[in-house]
Amino acid sequence: MSNTRPSEVSEAIKKLGSAEQVVVQTYIENLEAEIKQLKGDDVGEHENTSGDGQSQAEAVVDEEETTEEETTDEAAVEEEKEEEEPYPPMYESGDDMDQAGTYKMEASDFKSAGDYAAALDKYTLAIQAAPPSALLLANRADALLRLGRSGAAVRDCSSALEQNPDSAKALRIRGRAYKELQEYEKSRKDLSSSQTIDYDDVAAEDLKFVTEKVKESDKEKVQKKLEGEQKLRKRAEEIQKAQEEARKEAEEEAAEREAREAEMGDVPPMGGMPGGMGGMPGGDGGGMGGLMSALLSDPELAAGMQNPKVMAAFSSLMSSPGGAAGLMSNPAKMQELMADPEVGPFIQKLMKKMGPMMGGGGMPGAG
Repeated sequence: MSNTRPSEVSEAIKKLGSAEQVVVQTYIENLEAEIKQLKGDDVGEHENTSGDGQSQAEAVVDEEETTEEETTDEAAVEEEKEEEEPYPPMYESGDDMDQAGTYKMEASDFKSAGDYAAALDKYTLAIQAAPPSALLLANRADALLRLGRSGAAVRDCSSALEQNPDSAKALRIRGRAYKELQEYEKSRKDLSSSQTIDYDDVAAEDLKFVTEKVKESDKEKVQKKLEGEQKLRKRAEEIQKAQEEARKEAEEEAAEREAREAEMGDVPPMGGMPGGMGGMPGGDGGGMGGLMSALLSDPELAAGMQNPKVMAAFSSLMSSPGGAAGLMSNPAKMQELMADPEVGPFIQKLMKKMGPMMGGGGMPGAG
């Protein structure tokens, strides 16, 4: 069985008026497309094979190196080729409907034979001869898609849809072209729209495929968004923790500084201590001011005064009756202070270095 239209049918169509030719031609093209789809896209490529060689369709496909079963690597090569190959021309001027009808019939014959390159040339001539219909543009887009020129197919389908937004064929072909271009969201939208207008089993499989791809893409986008938000939260927590630690450290330092200042403030003023030491022997003009000045000027004693316990004992000593001199007449108090492991060594050093200023020579129990 041959897919080439019988010559008597073609001759009968030529005898019709131009308007009638377009109507009959369009009807026949649609019938042939439906028949071809039911038989499978590969039928037309193999029915014309003769015993001594390949069919014309197979020869063209081999020459163009594009088939519907081409590998992924070959598809990538064809996409690169498409980027360099210009889109076929669109209609500019002219109104030769008869000539356009002839070209469309010839294109349909080549398409039925599987010679999509020749069909493309005839469709282009038909488009240039007279203002093209949405169906003619969709048919050329179909030939372009079969030749691996997905971008050009999208352009023709978009032009067709400008004329007829409800063209199921243009939507379906553009959806498949977007699928080849891996623009799955656009493909899903077009295929879904075409199915609501005219259901097609092959388009249903295409729609199922691209829908899964869209789900995968959406899942990846959501995952990346969640990962980004998690990183931002973690960073915010780290900054907040660092700020809290810095604030806590500053508060602790301030508290320690206030405590030291408070401890220093517990030492009674030199001139106002009970039992003031203005008359201590050996005071170089001295009294308590001279004693304190001498004490703080001694590095070893000044270091001892940094101990809160020593500071408290010294304050208690100086505020007691008789001040430091009264300690000499109170052996029990002296022994108590000397028995303390922190205060005793400081008192011993104090009495040794400042004894003359404190009015005492020897230290009871100090050896």
